[in-house]
Amino acid sequence: MNKQTKLKINQLTKSFPGLDQPVLNNINLSVKAGEKIAITGVSGSGKSTLLHLMAGLEKPDSGQIKLLDKDLMTLEPNELCILRNNSLGFIYQFHHLMPDFTALENMMMPFIIRGKLTDTHSSQLSLVVKKLALENRINHYPHELSGGERQRVSIARAIITSPDIILADEPTGNLDNKNANKVFDIFLELADELKTSIILVTHDISLAKKMSKIYNLVQSKITVS
Repeated sequence: MNKQTKLKINQLTKSFPGLDQPVLNNINLSVKAGEKIAITGVSGSGKSTLLHLMAGLEKPDSGQIKLLDKDLMTLEPNELCILRNNSLGFIYQFHHLMPDFTALENMMMPFIIRGKLTDTHSSQLSLVVKKLALENRINHYPHELSGGERQRVSIARAIITSPDIILADEPTGNLDNKNANKVFDIFLELADELKTSIILVTHDISLAKKMSKIYNLVQSKITVS
């Protein structure tokens, strides 16, 4: 795999019991360093399933997924967990913050899992907190934050380790249009600064158009828009 290619998918197929045809059929896709792509499609088209496969959270029926030149299907569970924690960030429509932890503790969770925090990480933490305008909210608990603030904390948690790729599943779908665009633009700015690739799953065409490339998922197939 080219060193600039962070993720490569070959002939990926995924089916579920009870369905007449595969949800995903012979999908091919590659993501380069710093590249930002959107995957669009109607509800139930398989967008989230594809994201889960990329993260190694589900297994395909056939095909290959390589993350940083490592075949996800050949890794032991502990190897996959380490690769996922070190290389991927996740943002979902709902923030999934831990209610008993402060905003700062939620942001720091990837470092807590790793068991280490370097000076570089501390510097990145300061940058992310400032960019997301969360300096005065870091000691608040999720229930004390607005919806936009909670989503900004979830973005901070995803990007704070400078992952190779962030997988974002409708990351602003729970926000009004004004907050959605504001939060998403900050997210893109941070990704540019940290040279992080983004794979965005969304039905929001206005957000998709902010990415460098758009793929459409229709009837189990993926095409470039």
